[in-house]
Amino acid sequence: MFNPCMGRPRSAAPTVALLTLMLLTACGNSAPSTPSGPAAAVQTNSYHGVGVVKSINPKAPAIEIDHEDIEGLMQGMQMEFPVTDAGLLNGIAVNDRIDFTLENAAGVMRVTAIKKKQ
Repeated sequence: MFNPCMGRPRSAAPTVALLTLMLLTACGNSAPSTPSGPAAAVQTNSYHGVGVVKSINPKAPAIEIDHEDIEGLMQGMQMEFPVTDAGLLNGIAVNDRIDFTLENAAGVMRVTAIKKKQ
């Protein structure tokens, strides 16, 4: 490029290289952020719970659990949760102590895994 004010031609290569480096640096250092707005509304979180089975409804399918505090979600209480698959209820009986995984997607909570404690 020739710039009449500067008196001699200059190469654009250093400018292009500098801009490319700035772009790569800016894109590469971004830390993952917590979703907000519409993305937060569809975000799915999983939580581990421990509790005692109080009732089983294979037709719904659902399970009522008297559970301990579920860290990051709720205090301990007794409540019914839908389950993602009726097969999760096989081998589970009232008064069994269980570990379970609870999925919370946009305020809809469902049990996705159940394991009987020994």
